[in-house]
Amino acid sequence: MRTLSSDEVRAADVNSVFWGVSTRILMENAGAGVARVVKDLTSSKPCKVAVIAGSGGKAGDSFVAARHLASDDYEVHVYLVSRVVRHEDAKANLEILKNQHNVVIQDYKPGVFLDYDVVIDGLLGIGVKGAPKDLYADAIRTINSSRGVKVAIDIPSGLDPDTGEVPGDVVRADVTVTLVAPKPGLLKAPEVVGKLVIVNIGLPPNALRVVGPGDVEVWFRKKDVKARKGEGGRVLVITGSRGYVGAPWLTALGAWVAGADLVYLAAPEYVLESRFSPEIIGLPLEGDYLTKDSLKEVLGVVKKVDVLVSGPGLGVREETRGFVKALLSLARESGKPVVLDADALKLVSQEDLAGVVSIITPHLGEAAVLMGVEPARLISEDSVETRISVARSIVERYKTTLILKGYVDVIMSPDGNLKLRTGVGHQDMSCGGTGDVLTGLTATSLARAGDPFRAASIATFVNAVAGELAYLIEGKSSPTNILKYIPQVLKEPLKTALRVKELRSGSENVR
Repeated sequence: MRTLSSDEVRAADVNSVFWGVSTRILMENAGAGVARVVKDLTSSKPCKVAVIAGSGGKAGDSFVAARHLASDDYEVHVYLVSRVVRHEDAKANLEILKNQHNVVIQDYKPGVFLDYDVVIDGLLGIGVKGAPKDLYADAIRTINSSRGVKVAIDIPSGLDPDTGEVPGDVVRADVTVTLVAPKPGLLKAPEVVGKLVIVNIGLPPNALRVVGPGDVEVWFRKKDVKARKGEGGRVLVITGSRGYVGAPWLTALGAWVAGADLVYLAAPEYVLESRFSPEIIGLPLEGDYLTKDSLKEVLGVVKKVDVLVSGPGLGVREETRGFVKALLSLARESGKPVVLDADALKLVSQEDLAGVVSIITPHLGEAAVLMGVEPARLISEDSVETRISVARSIVERYKTTLILKGYVDVIMSPDGNLKLRTGVGHQDMSCGGTGDVLTGLTATSLARAGDPFRAASIATFVNAVAGELAYLIEGKSSPTNILKYIPQVLKEPLKTALRVKELRSGSENVR
């Protein structure tokens, strides 16, 4: 049975808005679903129902359920544990409920006796962790002492949705009506969950299957107000060759604009002399190409950084293959995660990646090299289904997290997690250098998110939104234009993504 963690639910709610289904609609569907369950429990015979509500989204679900039950002549009394309802959708639904003549609304007071046939728990949802306090704890004890059938919305109040732990008072439900899918904690605490009923609330399938602004809002760790230098991420980009001087810089700048506090660029001296950006810490390496000996010059830096990056502009000389092997050996020994792209993908082997936490970011041509097939074969068969099949083959073979880049990105992890990036992005992003920016962005996302699959999901979405925004505003999805808009997407992912949709609708050049 598939479960959804509290973070996954939070991300899905935001993604749902991006795909056109508001949280207000989801709340309406949730409350209606709860009301249907209550009607089934009472054989659709109107009876007395108490709703004990808190101040968040779960309270809103309970207000909707109260309205639906009242419309079928159930005698409904609503008890408000909080005088202030914080959730905007819940607040709106409470106002609607106040205008219904046959619903009694009153403040909850300790010592109240709940003499009802059904008691609905609308107190604490998945966003609340720890032991319930004060009036909430008292309300939970009152619910448990009532004679009626106890119906919990989504989770019994007081239960940790992810771990199933009960740190204090908890509603001991007869029935738990969980929304969309069970939360992991529900399956670990059957003694407080009672009968588990799953209700479909009309969440768009893409809210879970496609990367969106919710992935960024939930998993891209924000810097604390007391953050010190380095806590936003430290990234070492070690790549480049005399023949390719731009790609290393784009990668380093991609990591920088994504929010890494410290970005080191270790590259042949010729590469560092060709450009200059004061934000990037340059580490000149001897020679025109990287070899295994190049690593000796950066061992001290490797110890200090969170993520290693290589590939863009690296070249494919045989001595460079030795560098890739040595880099991954160092990553394995040090426990540092690695992001690989471009030329590094033409030089890496299964054995090199074994035991290394990694993200690789090939396009279809590079994927063909990894699979040992002709690129023309994969390109001629290109479809979403083919891309997923190719991704699965590579992930199974190399045991790595994968971003398969293209008109639809496929993000896949070794444990089988799969997401697509679609619905945003622009074909103009097929120009050179955009993949290098994505590589750096992925590295910082990994430093912030910690989990490779989440990092890959964040990076593909942010890159796509920034790329399309660059096209719609600047007329070109060039790497430097994409760099310009990445911070905006990270700061306000949903707002910026919706702006892209708005600009797109008014553009003559529709994707």
